[in-house]
Amino acid sequence: MNMSFHPDLQAMPLALAPEGATLEVRRLAGGEAFSQRMLSMGIGPGRMIRVVQREGGALVLAVGETRFGIGCGVAQKIMVVAVQENAEEAGA
Repeated sequence: MNMSFHPDLQAMPLALAPEGATLEVRRLAGGEAFSQRMLSMGIGPGRMIRVVQREGGALVLAVGETRFGIGCGVAQKIMVVAVQENAEEAGA
């Protein structure tokens, strides 16, 4: 079954997002320690992130002006939805 990344679908794991996608974090699907680690990196519900690069299972993310590298296991626990670029430019 081929599930494409589509902005109107429910939240999906960050691991499935394509390179270049701008995303809104909906929830963190890990335990307390995982959630605290992500929040300390600026990755939490309501935050906008962008997938800068995909290399194998690893991803490089942009959170504001900061870049982070995360592995596929971590990316599976970050639930996201796509946002439209023009909505961001309009100040949304």
